[in-house]
Amino acid sequence: MLKKLISLGVVAGVASLAVLDANPATAASLSFNVIRHNDSSIWGSGDFEGTDDDSDGLLKLGELTSFTFNDIHGYYSLNLDDLFDLGSFDLNNGVWNADASGWGSPTGSYFSWAEGIAVDSSWASMAYDYQPEPQTPATVPEPGTVAALALMGVSGLLTKRKLSKCSA
Repeated sequence: MLKKLISLGVVAGVASLAVLDANPATAASLSFNVIRHNDSSIWGSGDFEGTDDDSDGLLKLGELTSFTFNDIHGYYSLNLDDLFDLGSFDLNNGVWNADASGWGSPTGSYFSWAEGIAVDSSWASMAYDYQPEPQTPATVPEPGTVAALALMGVSGLLTKRKLSKCSA
């Protein structure tokens, strides 16, 4: 009997930990304009979507589900398969980091394609409207709650067992 109670307690504890460990990934979508530094004109526009699969608060190239970009002259029309690198997007602060490789440099670009052609921070900036999702604190059940639930389960099992012995 004691072994069953211990087993049930362990199962209840593991189940509650599994529920606590569930951390859904943050999804994001963003429309953007590339703004040239020299005359503040829009050079191109696009959008992307993705999911922060590793829950590090950054959306990176491998986590994108879609990407499109078109320059105003019609020279470049890009999609996700065309990207060579993407600067990380900070989902918590709404900042697109210019940390992608491009123009022969390991960092400094927002995104690049064709092995190095890039929208680089040396000549462009990004304009976008992004509102980070409010962070909701995870609810963590108190150990007493988990113990009470386990005790109720054990009581139910014991009552069921006692009733089945009485009817036999």
